[in-house]
Amino acid sequence: MILTSLSAHIKGDSRRQEKGPATVQVSIPKDLAGSIIGKGGTRIRDVRERSGAMIKIDDARPGEDYRVITISGGKDQIDEAHGLLQDCVRQYSGKQF
Repeated sequence: MILTSLSAHIKGDSRRQEKGPATVQVSIPKDLAGSIIGKGGTRIRDVRERSGAMIKIDDARPGEDYRVITISGGKDQIDEAHGLLQDCVRQYSGKQF
């Protein structure tokens, strides 16, 4: 849900930075973080390796229902990471967006 709605935002940010690295942030409901991180961090490590992007997932702030994911890299790396993160949510959370 949140990842899809921010898809255009991510692509827009990365297009502006085509010649160098870019950083984008995506907010996700904190209950979906486990579907992205995986047991012992296995899924997020796989996404990092496959995309080549740097990915950081912040803890939810007290009282907030969202966590912020920061993705850094080139346009292709960010696009690949974004797609892989969407796949993780679809496959492991059982939620469609």
